[in-house]
Amino acid sequence: MDSPVSVKKKWVLTQEALDSLLAHLDADREEAGQKYECIRLKLVKYFEWRGAAYPDVEVDETINRVAHKIESGENIHNLNAYFYGVARRIFAESLRAQEKEQEALKQTFEVEPFVEDEDPDLVERRACFDRCLLCLNEESRSLIVEYYQDEKGRKIERRKTLAVQLGIPLNALRIRAHRIRTGLEACVHECLGQQA
Repeated sequence: MDSPVSVKKKWVLTQEALDSLLAHLDADREEAGQKYECIRLKLVKYFEWRGAAYPDVEVDETINRVAHKIESGENIHNLNAYFYGVARRIFAESLRAQEKEQEALKQTFEVEPFVEDEDPDLVERRACFDRCLLCLNEESRSLIVEYYQDEKGRKIERRKTLAVQLGIPLNALRIRAHRIRTGLEACVHECLGQQA
């Protein structure tokens, strides 16, 4: 899954930009490092308290944008306030991206009209699956859709990336996906039983 933060032009934090950011935090390198860690922890809490889907990703993006501004010569008087201003903007962007994702998921999983050539059992099963998928909470729905995307090698890489984004071991991701899938299968089975 791509980062929830929309970035027009991808800028990567360079060592020079990081050094410049640290120099703005404090002239003493060790003090600057401690201040950096403190800001990072506060930003993580900021995003977590607001229910951000990917707090670590959003913190990294916040730091990258501030470092980019400093590197490009922006004169920042109150660096702490500036960090929080950027964090608010990134959180707003993240919410807009989540809304677009939800809308796309709703459109993707709407029940398709019956086509005469299709097997009626398959159409019924797909309709039940779509209904059950929409009953999941957003996090579970996104996880299971992402988990089963792609084929073979790409699927494995996608799952590794997903585990990193969620901050959990790959095995924990497998267990979580298995539980969601088991619940989906039970829901589909129940749905099919009601329609029989």
